[in-house]
Amino acid sequence: MNGLRKLALATALTVVAPASALAQNTEDQNVFDFSLPGARSRGIGGAFVAIADDATSVYSNPAGLTLLFRPEVSIEGRRWNFTNTQPSRGHAFGPATGRGIDRVEGLQDDEFESSTTGVSFASFVYPGRQWAAGVFYHQLSQYRMDREIKGPLFHCSGGFRVGDTEAYEPFCEPHAIDDGVDREFPKRQSMSLDIHSVGGAFAVDLPARVSLGVAVQYFSFSLSSENTVFNARDALKYQSANFAASNVELVSRQFGTDHALAFNAGVLWDISDRFVAGFSFRQGPEFEFSTETTRGAASAVPGQKVVGGDENPFHVPDTFSVGVLYRPTDVWRVSFEYDRVQYHQLIEDFRNTAFFPGNPEHEVVSARMRLNDSNQLRVGGEYLALLPASGVLAFRAGVWHDPSHQTYFDSDPATGLPAPRWAVLFPRRDGSVHFTGGVGFTTRRHFQLDFAVDFSDVVDTYALSTVVRF
Repeated sequence: MNGLRKLALATALTVVAPASALAQNTEDQNVFDFSLPGARSRGIGGAFVAIADDATSVYSNPAGLTLLFRPEVSIEGRRWNFTNTQPSRGHAFGPATGRGIDRVEGLQDDEFESSTTGVSFASFVYPGRQWAAGVFYHQLSQYRMDREIKGPLFHCSGGFRVGDTEAYEPFCEPHAIDDGVDREFPKRQSMSLDIHSVGGAFAVDLPARVSLGVAVQYFSFSLSSENTVFNARDALKYQSANFAASNVELVSRQFGTDHALAFNAGVLWDISDRFVAGFSFRQGPEFEFSTETTRGAASAVPGQKVVGGDENPFHVPDTFSVGVLYRPTDVWRVSFEYDRVQYHQLIEDFRNTAFFPGNPEHEVVSARMRLNDSNQLRVGGEYLALLPASGVLAFRAGVWHDPSHQTYFDSDPATGLPAPRWAVLFPRRDGSVHFTGGVGFTTRRHFQLDFAVDFSDVVDTYALSTVVRF
């Protein structure tokens, strides 16, 4: 496992500089949306793996395809409103000095908002006798981010960065020698990430009221990110961020396009008239991207290439799901689901693009970066109201918990030691609770229209989907 483990983020947007330019990065936990497709699923908190009874099951749990009796076409559109936070101001691990901008106690986050809209899913399913097949399109990630970080201050003393290959804990910049105060450099960051797939699925009924399904997906990947770091050392330490082109310390870019194959598999067990159990595995594809980091006009060696290379791996996490559907009456459904998302795979095999070989800071940081897997719990309910003229109106609600899946630096919370800069850059975050709701209208045979919302602190999602049966 190589050096970029220490700085890979849930976004794979890794922007870190060597000694003289300071470490920079971003963190985002709303890049991936592992909730299952379809507004109906969204309305019940994504707890759909044990239901899987419409055309969206071609991705959600392909075993559910055998529940379909007619050919179906489905399409879904979504809008994502993202809110990401980043430490941008304030003073960590000690009192503010009152000098210049240093007047705010504690780290202060800034919020940055962005949004995207598009077709998130489409599928066609053809059922046969005790089997079914389908094809589909799925948007796994469509994320955009632009933000400006002012650069918080923090207490740091005892050991300093000396050169590209020499540094001593806790790795303060030399300008902290006089008063024990260091600063994270200001930066402007942008990111565009797209991951989508096309695939095919097949399912078959087995004895004992069990069905089995598999799907194969062909993924396309596109990443373009840039992090521009601005000087804030020495006389600039206590001044407002200077975003002039002449003050650029470092520019780091990650970019590339790639393709990969991955598969899904699922099982559906109709235990009784009241209970159904569902299981699924969704493999995350593996891509490669390029990196390039150069020093800017304010650095000691303008134009110098610090690091760069191709074949940097990006592994989308694998997901395991298990769910139970309970049908207390003919008009009520309650669904429970547990998802295990293997987020640690994002930082397993990254390469060192942060430090020059032999830099001791690399060893400390790489040993203390953490990215936890996510245990998501989902519960949702659906009530069906029969309408005149053979229609059904559905009311849905759900809730699910998404634990934090941001990279964080494992440090002393009071001092940030052994490397307070990295504790500022990668704070440990709390997870988020999502509240969902939706409505749907279905004719008895041919048409279904659903709308859903999903609200949380980090992302609000609006979904509209339809299913047409022939």
